Order: sequence, then structure tokens, then C-alpha cells
Amino acid sequence: MKKQKSIHSIGENAFFLLKEIAKAHPFLLVLVVSEIILGVVSPLFGIYLPSLAVKLVTESSDRAAILLKLGGFGLIYAAAAGLRQMASEGKYYLYNDMRNHFRFRLFYQSIDCDYRNIENKAGLTRYQRAMDSISGGDWSGTSRMLVSMIALITGTLCFVIYSGILTTLHPLIVLMLIVLSLCNLSLTKMAQAYEQHFKDEMAGLEQKIDYVEYTARDIHYGKDIRLYSMSDWFIEMRDMLADRSMRLQNRIKMRYFIVSCVNLLTHFLRNLITYGYLIYTVASGAIDIADFVLYFGAISGFSGFFETITSQYGNLNGANMQMNDLRSFLEITDETETENPAELPDSDRISIEFDHVWFSYDREAEPVLKDFSLRINAGEKLALVGVNGAGKTTIIKLLCGMYRPDQGTIRINGTDIRNFRKKDLYTLFSAVFQDIYIAPHTVAENVSMNMEAETDMQRVEACLEQTGLLKTIQSYPDSIHSQMTKLVHDGIMLSGGQQQKLLMARAVYKNAPVMILDEPTAALDPIAESETYENFHRLTTKKTVIYISHRLASTRFCDRILFLKDGAAVESGTHDELMRQGGEYAKMFEVQSHYYQKGGESNESAQ
Repeated sequence: MKKQKSIHSIGENAFFLLKEIAKAHPFLLVLVVSEIILGVVSPLFGIYLPSLAVKLVTESSDRAAILLKLGGFGLIYAAAAGLRQMASEGKYYLYNDMRNHFRFRLFYQSIDCDYRNIENKAGLTRYQRAMDSISGGDWSGTSRMLVSMIALITGTLCFVIYSGILTTLHPLIVLMLIVLSLCNLSLTKMAQAYEQHFKDEMAGLEQKIDYVEYTARDIHYGKDIRLYSMSDWFIEMRDMLADRSMRLQNRIKMRYFIVSCVNLLTHFLRNLITYGYLIYTVASGAIDIADFVLYFGAISGFSGFFETITSQYGNLNGANMQMNDLRSFLEITDETETENPAELPDSDRISIEFDHVWFSYDREAEPVLKDFSLRINAGEKLALVGVNGAGKTTIIKLLCGMYRPDQGTIRINGTDIRNFRKKDLYTLFSAVFQDIYIAPHTVAENVSMNMEAETDMQRVEACLEQTGLLKTIQSYPDSIHSQMTKLVHDGIMLSGGQQQKLLMARAVYKNAPVMILDEPTAALDPIAESETYENFHRLTTKKTVIYISHRLASTRFCDRILFLKDGAAVESGTHDELMRQGGEYAKMFEVQSHYYQKGGESNESAQ
């Protein structure tokens, strides 16, 4: 995996967000620009209106002219303020909906990026942080960045205008206000840096809390939780994790509390000095009452706008951290694919070759595969057997293109699989893995993995018949149109063995030239597993098939058996050949043989 660029400046993230807004909600940009312009105009009318009123009253006796000027000025001010409020409230729904826009983008990225990017802990943590960045309502990164950006631009423009006004009173007033506000800004940034330092720890705790809560309410684990009285354990574990999370959050909040206290102190000093000086100048006759009113409003506005600038810049820093978390996952770089992809084999006769392959999930850890070489002939039935952790599933992941070898080459019909597009490569394989995935859709859709309108129903029934599941499915009122799982619908629930048969029907329906069974029958008893493998063998007579199992009797029918140990092939041959060798395969088979009883006679004795 290439190193990811995960740090972007505020400006880069703001530009990124605006581009995404232009795609999802272009009218939101109109509201944003309108709010900024009106946000500058409205306060100016607000400070000039009282000053104008004082000036007109003290310098003119024409009441009609005074009312006309003040009325017109007031109407413009009211219109600007009203339109600003409309723009502000009008954008609320749209900018909050941007979280859904990014939630969909994260979802699409999670199911489309390279498998290795979501299987390891670093990838899962990155995904958790990305989801956290849009899960805080109005305090989500996207919402905070847009709101703070509007406030910052508006505040900056007003600050420049008000600075010009206050400079005519005394330049040092402006300097003093800036210095005190910069002190507040520095403290805020320190608190945010402290928060960022614990981001990964917080994400890890949230991940664990989510896991405990999800597992506790998962119906698959409900029996164990009740029979083994695990509810207290789950509650204790959840409370312990929540307590650690709360204590960490309190430490972070304490930093922000200290910043708030300092802000209150500087705010008090700022008002004491500026308003004291303003009162002194008007009392000494240096300015008149109208100017006093103008400067009084300007000081109040200046303090507020500079405070807005510093606080919103602080908010932008916080939002920027969240945006970086979001973009870190969105910008995951997949392995580079060839610009001139090779064409897939035009035949179902697929041969496979591993040529001196080395692979490790962690470059600093012991390799899972060590100088592994293997050739699987077209149409051959190969079994990969061995103890857990021998590297069997890793071989399948490499073959399917989910990972790339650290060294060596994998070829299909003589072509390096790196020369195929991954999406094209996936079409060559029908696989049934240990992990069971049943979608909350109909039985037919779970077999075809397409919507019912795109599904061949006769073919679905044929596949279910071939795997021995059709009669069970037809016993339900809606047959193959029955909804499955209880996550979304009140659907049907199959037993563990029936679920495995459904997955096999899915693999048969896809009808890819290479079939893979990665210990899919772990939920079955040994005899049922052996029968299932032999049945599947009959269904795939012309295909290249790879079986993975740690129950050795299930794969006796294969053309060849490869016994793996510590990432290397230590024995190879047919079942009878390996038994005659008397090596590790024969020893493991002998240990397991008492499980394989059928009709009072062991499979071993029937040889």
C-alpha cells in the first residue's frame, strides 16, 4: 500500500469541501456567498444607524427629513438583516445533508478499495476516525468547516473595515485588541493539539465500545450470553471502556475550560481599557456625541469580530483535523493497475502457477508464505490441507488479487495476474469462505447476488437442488422469494449447515471457471462435510477447484493434496500416496480418523 497523504491545510480542505458542495448542492454555494455579503453589510448599517440618528437630531430640526432618512436607512438595514437570516437558516438543511453525501462516499470507498486497506487494524482505525468525523451532528467536520469558514470570512472583512474606523480614534487601541485576541488564539491551538494527540486512542476506545454493544445485541451470540451468564461481563466491560473514554474526554475538556477562563479575563481587560479611553475622549471634548456612538458601536463590533476570527480559526483547526480524518480514508490509494490490461482467458480451462512467492501481512513479521511454488493444472481438483495458520487462506487471497506477493509471481494460463484488472480477475473465481454473509434480501437474490429482476429463477432453483437445499427453501410460503435474516425483515433463519449450502449454491450460480471452498463446512459434522465436498466435486467436474480443509478425510477424492506447514508445502500427492509416505499428513489423518464413522465402519478401514 502506498503511503497516504493525510494532512491538508485549512485552505485545501475548504476548497475540497466547496467542490463537493458544488457537486451535491450547488444552491448551497449561492446561500453561502449571500450570507457572507449580507453579513458584512448588516453590521455596518447597525453601527452607523445610531450615529446617524444622533447626528440628525442634534444638527437638524426638520423632523420629516429626519424620519425619511432614518426610515429609509432602517428599511435597508432590516432588509439586509432579514435576508442574511434567511440565507443562514436556508443553508442549514443543505450543509447538514453533506454528511450523508460523505457517508455514502465512505461506504463506496470501503467496499471498493483494496482489501488489505480494510482488513488490518490501521485501516479499521482510519475508517472509524473518518466515520467519527461526520457523526457529531452540527459539530461534524464538514458542518463545522462550512459554518466557521463563513463566520471567519465575514469576521475578517468586518475586522478590516472596523480597524479603519477605530484607527481614526487611536491606532494603539487596534493593536491592543489584536494582541489580546492572539493570546486567546494561541491557547486554543494548544488545547486542540492536545485533543489531536489522543485521537487514535479515542477512536480505539469507541471501536471497542461499538464492538461490545454490537455483540451484546447480536442474536447469534444471544444464547451464549444467557447460558453463560455473560450479561454482567458485557456490562462491566462496556462500563470500563466508557469510563476510560470519559476520563480521557474530561482531560481534553479541562484544557478547553482553562482556555475559556483566560478568554474571560482578556475580554474583561479589553473592555475596561477601550471603553475607559472612549469615555475619556468624549468627556474631554475630543469627539462629539455622534462620533462617540459610532466608536462605541465599532469597539463592540471590533471586539466581537476579532473574537469571531480567533474562535472560528480555532474551530476551523478542529474541523480541519476532522476533515483530514475524513479525507485520509477517502484518499486511500489502491495498488496501481497496469495501463494496458491483459484479456481474460477465453476458455474455462484455467491453470494456476505460484512461482517462488513470498508474502507477509506485516513486512517486519515472519513471512506467512516462504518461497512457495505450486502449479495447478486446468481442471485439477487440489486440496490445501494443514493446521490453522499454515497459510492456506493466504494463498487464496493472493490468487484472487486481494493482496500482492512481496516477491515472486502468480500466473493464470501463463499470464501474471498483475496484468489483469482486479475486477476482471474477480470474475474468474467462485469462492465460498468460512465467513458467512447472508444479505437481508430474498433467497433468490442471495444466490444470484443480483436483484430479482436480473435473476434467473430456474437457475437459482437448480443450484439449490444441486446443493441439497431446495426442499427446505420450498417449505416456506414464499419459497425462493422468502426474505432472509431478521436484521431488516422478519425473514427466515437457516441453520449453520443450511447457510453453508446456500453459499455453495451462490458459487455454483456464478459458474466461474475456478471454484474455491475455503473450509465452508465448518458448521457441519465430519460425515456431512465429507458428503458435501464429494457432492460439490460432482458439480464441478470440468472446472479447476481448490479445496481448503483441516479435516483431511473430506478431500480424499482430490487429484492432489498439498500439505502445508509454516507457509511452505512439505508434502504433495494423492491421499493414498501420502498415506504410504507415512509423513505428517498420514499422522494427522490417523489422529482424525475416529471422527469419520459411517455405517459402523470408519472411512479409513474402507480403504
